[in-house]
Amino acid sequence: MGFLADLLPRVRDQVENPSYLRGLPESSHRRPPSLREAVVRAPNGWAVLVERKHESPGATEPSLPSIPLDRFVGWAVAGGADGLSCLATAPAFEGSPQEVAELVAASGLPVLFKDFVIDPIQVEAAYRSGASAILLIARLETGGFLDRPLAELALAARARGLEVLLEVHGPDEWEVAEDVAVDLYGINLRDLDTLQLRPDATEETFRAAGRHHPLLGLSGVASPSEAQRYRRWGADGLLVGTGFARASDPVAFLRTLRVPRSG
Repeated sequence: MGFLADLLPRVRDQVENPSYLRGLPESSHRRPPSLREAVVRAPNGWAVLVERKHESPGATEPSLPSIPLDRFVGWAVAGGADGLSCLATAPAFEGSPQEVAELVAASGLPVLFKDFVIDPIQVEAAYRSGASAILLIARLETGGFLDRPLAELALAARARGLEVLLEVHGPDEWEVAEDVAVDLYGINLRDLDTLQLRPDATEETFRAAGRHHPLLGLSGVASPSEAQRYRRWGADGLLVGTGFARASDPVAFLRTLRVPRSG
């Protein structure tokens, strides 16, 4: 059984739990900053997003160092992060919508609600958390994991004032993007079925991206050379989580990812 096939029934159990929305406000009373604008206006045309996560299932050592929320935000801001991301998935990642809300409250940066979205209640959770954007994953549709199309989930997100970041992994998944209302795109270096890093598939997917921008590189950044690789492939920025959490000096590490435009 692949990772997604194992994970998604547990995600469904999480979102169907009566306590799923507990602790979130009934409505978000503020207009969150735009994640798309933060990416588009990033210095030197290169955006860096930092992800808050506690577990990294694809890593040799999945558990990450425990970083207090205020310290995480302080390091991200000092390192020049353009935006943040936060796992809302409890199974395998130890995240929650409530932690997304805490991160929103603790920072003035746009925050991505990062989850394996299969149900509109997750859109509601993202809205109530105050997030700026929500992640939708093309593989969930192409793999037959959804009861409703991504296009419907995207429209529900837009109706709640959320931006949509669509994640793809293979070049064939760009077809999904044609029917989905999207504000930003991301290409994941990691295959969500095997959790293996696939630079070959990623580079091919970047070549097929065409007009799909702004476009972020997702996963697999532990050094400036890997950031530069994403820029060489045509990314407008990247998202980093595990590398930031494990860095001996997270602020200095983040600054090294501000790679110059090649050529």
